[in-house]
Amino acid sequence: MDLDAIRNNYRQLRAHLPEKVKIFACLKRNGYGCGAGPVARALAAEGADGFAVATLPDAMAIREMGIELPVLLYPGPLPTSAKIIEALGLTVTVSNLDELERWRAAMTTTRIFVKTDLGFFRAGATPQEMGRLLAAAQACNDVEVQGLYAHLSELPTATPSDASEQFARLQRILQHAQASGTRPPITMMSSTVGVLRFPAMDLDAVDPGALFVGLPETDQPTRPVTLRPALKAISTCLVSVKRIDASLGPIPDIPGFRPGMTIGVLGMGWGDGLPRHVPVEAEALVRGQRARLLTPAHLEHLRVDLTDVPDARFGDQVLLLGQQGNQTITQEEVAAQWGTDVIGLYAQLRDHIPRVYV
Repeated sequence: MDLDAIRNNYRQLRAHLPEKVKIFACLKRNGYGCGAGPVARALAAEGADGFAVATLPDAMAIREMGIELPVLLYPGPLPTSAKIIEALGLTVTVSNLDELERWRAAMTTTRIFVKTDLGFFRAGATPQEMGRLLAAAQACNDVEVQGLYAHLSELPTATPSDASEQFARLQRILQHAQASGTRPPITMMSSTVGVLRFPAMDLDAVDPGALFVGLPETDQPTRPVTLRPALKAISTCLVSVKRIDASLGPIPDIPGFRPGMTIGVLGMGWGDGLPRHVPVEAEALVRGQRARLLTPAHLEHLRVDLTDVPDARFGDQVLLLGQQGNQTITQEEVAAQWGTDVIGLYAQLRDHIPRVYV
C-alpha cells in the first residue's frame, strides 16, 4: 500500500476545496481494502477533520492509531453496541424518531448526525420527515446534534439532473431548519463523485472515501485532480514447483493443462478474495515474466503455468497485480479479469491478508 499516494490524493482534494470546508474521510470496508487504521493515520497527519465508517471494527482500527478526531458511524451498528460506541467517542447516524429514541435509551449522551434520503431510497429520513426529526432531536438535552448529511443517489438510473434535484431538496430542508433554528453546525452530502463533479454541493463538509485510495469513481470530473492508486501490488509466492509426469495419471481435461508442463502453486486462493473461477486470460508475474494462471482456484491456493519460466523456484515472489521487471499488470486489467470494477477489486481483498505500507 502506497501511503505517499494516499497523501497525494488528500492534498489534491484539499487544494480544490474552500478552506472552510471540512473533510470527513470515509474509510468504510477497512479503508476500501487498504487498512482503515494506517490510512486514517496518514490522513490525520495531512489535516483531515474527521472520519466516517460503517462498522465498529473500522472505527476501532482508527481509535487504535491514537486518533481522537470525530468518527461518524454510517447506518449499521445498533444500540446494542452503545457501550463500546460511547467508550470510543463515536457519533451515530439517526434516520427517524424511532432510531432517535432507541439510541437515547441506550446511551448517556447521544452524539448524532441526522441523515436524510434525497432520492437514494436507502437510509435517511425523507425530506417531508426531516423538520420533525430535527426539532425532536434538538429538543433533547441528552442529544448532541453534530450534523446533517445525505448522499447522492448511486442507483443505475441516476443522472446529473437527478443530482441537481436532490441538492434542491436538501437546500429546502436547510432553509426550513435555518428558519426554525434547528439547523445543525455541519451539513454534508458530497462523497467522491459529488466532490469531483459538483463543487456547489461542498456545503460545510464533504465525506469522500474512494478518492483517497486513488479511485475517482467518475470519468467526468469538474475538479481536475491527479490521483494515484494506493494499491501498488498484490503479492504472494510459490509454495510449490513441480513438473508434471506420467505417474500422476491422465492430464485433467481442463484448459491450460498439458503433459510435461511445469506448474507452480501460489499461496493465495479464493478464500483471500480472488475469484473462484479463474478467467482463461488471467496471468501473474514470475521472475519478470507473465505466466498463465490455471483454473480452478482453491480456498488457499492457485496454480500457475511455469513452463516458460524455467528458473522459477520455491519461495519466489509472484505478483497478481503490480510491476516486476519490465512487466506490469494493472489494477484495471485485474478488475476486468475478476469480473468487477477497480473499487470492487480493492474491497474484495480479505482483511486477513497482510498489508505492507511504503
